[in-house]
Amino acid sequence: MEVLQYKNLIDGVWQEAACGQTVEIHCPCDGALVSKAPSSQAEDADRAVAAAKRAFEEEDWAFNPRLRSQCLSAWAAAMRANHEHLAARLALETGKPINEARFEVNSSIGYVEYYAAAARTLYGTSTAVEPGLLSVLAREPVGVVAVITPWNYPVTLLMRDMAPALAAGNTCVLKPATQTTGCTLAVLELLDGIPAFPKGVVNAISGRGSVTGAVLADHPDVDMISLTGGLETGQAIMKTAARTMKKASLELGGKSPNVIFADADLDKALPFAVKAIFMNAGQLCTVGSRLVLEESLVDSFLPRLKAEAEKLRPGYCMDEQTNLGPVISQEQMDKILGYIDSGKACSTLITGGYRLTENGLDKGFYIAPTIFLNPPMDAAIVQEEIFGPVLTVQTFKTKEEALAIANGTSYGLASAVWSRDIDKAMWVARRLRAGSAWVNCYNKLLPECETGGYKQSGMDRAGGTEGMLKYTEVKHLCIDFMR
Repeated sequence: MEVLQYKNLIDGVWQEAACGQTVEIHCPCDGALVSKAPSSQAEDADRAVAAAKRAFEEEDWAFNPRLRSQCLSAWAAAMRANHEHLAARLALETGKPINEARFEVNSSIGYVEYYAAAARTLYGTSTAVEPGLLSVLAREPVGVVAVITPWNYPVTLLMRDMAPALAAGNTCVLKPATQTTGCTLAVLELLDGIPAFPKGVVNAISGRGSVTGAVLADHPDVDMISLTGGLETGQAIMKTAARTMKKASLELGGKSPNVIFADADLDKALPFAVKAIFMNAGQLCTVGSRLVLEESLVDSFLPRLKAEAEKLRPGYCMDEQTNLGPVISQEQMDKILGYIDSGKACSTLITGGYRLTENGLDKGFYIAPTIFLNPPMDAAIVQEEIFGPVLTVQTFKTKEEALAIANGTSYGLASAVWSRDIDKAMWVARRLRAGSAWVNCYNKLLPECETGGYKQSGMDRAGGTEGMLKYTEVKHLCIDFMR
């Protein structure tokens, strides 16, 4: 396997970290070394921010929506032309099955194409307040935006955040997750083939978040920070960003309920329930980790769910037959197994509950799909984000009880309700305390649709029109036409 060496991108130039050190990126499937990237320090972050600030002030990017649209369209086309290469690098660094990696690359291209078109639709308003006096509200870019991306969906979440920031006229400094730096920088390498893209508009520095991420959050020349990550990281970023009063957009953790009534289309709900929790080995902020099931379905639906979970095929990420990959690291695996042990002590284990080691899986970080029945509401496996292939099933008798269970955590990122009775489904959906409430479907994460969190799941929205408007400031212009 070829080990690829990546570099930082600063002001249009690919370069090593100033300290000359690198970080190694290993495949979670077998521990093989797949990539190396710079171990950036504060000096590298400062230079990247300076380049972004220069480009914002000196290039016409902020005031040329046609250029932004053309450049983003060209980037999407380049990603499509290099789809298989990007998917392979993504699979090797995350361990996710190659088919899931292909899906993620396609999803990310969709975001770039959507915001390439949206770049030319940014609008304001005007009002004639009195004769000769016009009040105008104009949308303007924030300035320099720092984008910090996670390791679970590094390509999709890169473009979900960076594409609208660029479309709105901002310049960017990217800090990718250390574990998936290579596949993220591989997307940026495609900019070399787009001469119209002004140098310095997109910059990227790799390295540990405790170093470079902290610098970006506190940097006086960074005007906004956009983070997708865990609750503790979000809290730290928010606290640091407050020192310079920069805007912060945060999508944090989730503990999302998937409510299924007995009158639902169960044949449709079943595969969605399986995929909602076990895709990407459960490493997804919107993962449906809490199945809230009408009590009368326990003896019929639960055995079917168990059987489907046990059919999943773990294996090497590049195997076309694999549909269950490893979790990202030893640390993450140990954390998940700890939650599983706590679940065994307070609830009924339906399936799974152990590390997979047969047929060479012991070289990676594989966990059997795990299902628990009726843990108490205060159990850690119910209240805390596990970020692994662990599903809790809690039962209810009335819609009011279902709603209380669904809203019974400090998170509020996503949710779903299944019922043929649309009045009942909408009654629940409108009362779910979550930024997304899907009805008779799950995880419909589309470029056109806004997502985001209530409560401790964050603030602001990603996707759709709101996902671009958050990267703008509103300026009031008062124009006196009287001579």
